[in-house]
Amino acid sequence: MYVCLCNGYRDEEIREVAESGVRCAREAYLTLGNGPCCGTCLDCAQEIVDNVHTPAAAKTRPQPELAPEAAEALLMAAE
Repeated sequence: MYVCLCNGYRDEEIREVAESGVRCAREAYLTLGNGPCCGTCLDCAQEIVDNVHTPAAAKTRPQPELAPEAAEALLMAAE
């Protein structure tokens, strides 16, 4: 999928650069040849980079859902 239409960067390219150690979308773009132009794609590109660097266990681990009573108790404790 194209992430950056201005430069024609695809998600696979951004992922490959991130796998080489890059942790910032702007740095990934510079590594690919050009920095961002309009910048509307940077959030998406950063999400791809972040996903590469997130441990696999954190990606697959389901987040527990709180029972309504527990959520209410947490909210009350926070006040």
